[in-house]
Amino acid sequence: MPCLSRRSLLAWLGALAGCATGHGVARAGAAPALCGSASAPAYPTIDRPAVVQSWLLDGHQDGPTPDCRGLPGRDVELLVRVTASYAAPGDLDAQLAHFGAVSRLKGATYWSFSDRKRLVLFHEAFAVAQPGSTQPRADFSAAELRSGAELYYVHGDNRSSNLSPYGLRLVQSTSDSFQVLFENVSDLSFMGMTLVVSRDMQWLVSVERLGPGRWGYRSLLAMRRLHLGRAEQHRLSNLSRCVAMFDLLAGRQTDIEPYR
Repeated sequence: MPCLSRRSLLAWLGALAGCATGHGVARAGAAPALCGSASAPAYPTIDRPAVVQSWLLDGHQDGPTPDCRGLPGRDVELLVRVTASYAAPGDLDAQLAHFGAVSRLKGATYWSFSDRKRLVLFHEAFAVAQPGSTQPRADFSAAELRSGAELYYVHGDNRSSNLSPYGLRLVQSTSDSFQVLFENVSDLSFMGMTLVVSRDMQWLVSVERLGPGRWGYRSLLAMRRLHLGRAEQHRLSNLSRCVAMFDLLAGRQTDIEPYR
């Protein structure tokens, strides 16, 4: 179980690795009010920016609460959804292989709302054979993902030398689409106190074939509990990192200030 410094902890709390500032406590006994029945918006055309929406329990909410189908848990305090489309060559397995290529996270950039500039998000990222390992192995192939087994990787964010472990697995697949689920697979602690419980971060990503070389993308990030920091800063941090993950896949840089 990694024990994080205050600086690295504040950098971690996000989509795959987020951040928060200030001081706060978890909201006890939160009801699963953020999961509703509203469907996702239509995919924007490739030349249009992503549709980015976020919901906070008792805070910012971008319209009716979304359908959380596919997430392991519905008792959450924060949701971030990205809906977009992108152009890329190759078949469905080529798109799936992008998610197995976890080493590509290294050097990915994101927009920091607090620093008001782009920063490198991950200084290290690689696949591992099992949780708790820090021995690198080759990236995961589409065939490995199609086994349905949970696969593991670690990454270190731009403010920390610690490596955080995650799991990913293919949870649904058809001839024209797939869904991949990412979860943190270890508690994160600070001064002996558990701040992020294992599996409390859930990120579901869907890719759908729209036509030759055209793909629809949706992701839904859920955080069950927001422990340290103001909820609004958690929202912005997670939003920024969710957009960064789409940008890495699509090979673009999204202006996310309008989503503030």
